[in-house]
Amino acid sequence: MSQPLDTSTERPFTAVAAMLSWILPGMGHWWLGHRIRAAIFFVVISVTFWAGVAVGGVRTTISPKENGAWIAAQLCVGPQALVALYMNQKAVERADQESLKAIWPASNISVVYAGVAGLLNLLIIIDSMARCESPRGPLTTRASPRKGGG
Repeated sequence: MSQPLDTSTERPFTAVAAMLSWILPGMGHWWLGHRIRAAIFFVVISVTFWAGVAVGGVRTTISPKENGAWIAAQLCVGPQALVALYMNQKAVERADQESLKAIWPASNISVVYAGVAGLLNLLIIIDSMARCESPRGPLTTRASPRKGGG
């Protein structure tokens, strides 16, 4: 009789890939050997998140009191969102709240940009976990297509 596979050794591997992907977008894929994919993920997520912050300002974009559900999505970007949250707190401490708010519609657009970046990174985290769980193994790549018909 065949015994079930022990998956306990695979879970830390999957958890490490997920944690790396949260710490820095694409780092989980880099760790798995998908270097180009990782670089693309890092650039797309980071540029999208910080473009949102640049459009609306840190005070408007990263505001837990005003953007409750969106802040949860933004935190999926990882430490970058924590840095922006810290910057928001410092901005509130040193200036009048209303003076740092972006005017509409920039505030709405910026919140959506930063939130979408977080949700995209959540998909990247899930993808890195799926690549770890793949029966083909984490370092396999797709074979190049044959030239010619047939």
